Amino acid sequence: MELCSTNITLTNLISVDERLLYRPHPENPEVTVLTQEAIITVKGVSLSSYLEAMMARRMSANARKGWDAIEWIIQNSERENVPLCDIY
Repeated sequence: MELCSTNITLTNLISVDERLLYRPHPENPEVTVLTQEAIITVKGVSLSSYLEAMMARRMSANARKGWDAIEWIIQNSERENVPLCDIY
């Protein structure tokens, strides 16, 4: 599954195109591999490389927070023996 997003605010100053790709692990189909990438472009600003680097650091930190949240949910559901989804 592939998810793509782009910003809709401040598009005259900056564009952020993000792509998330979920696919089964090649050796273990019970495991999902997530690949995340973002393309950040700052437009018409003399500090564009600085702002692009700052945005990249922020997105990386936010991606890590999302990963930590998913891990927390998985660990707590396993501890409490709650399934994450219905298995048919």
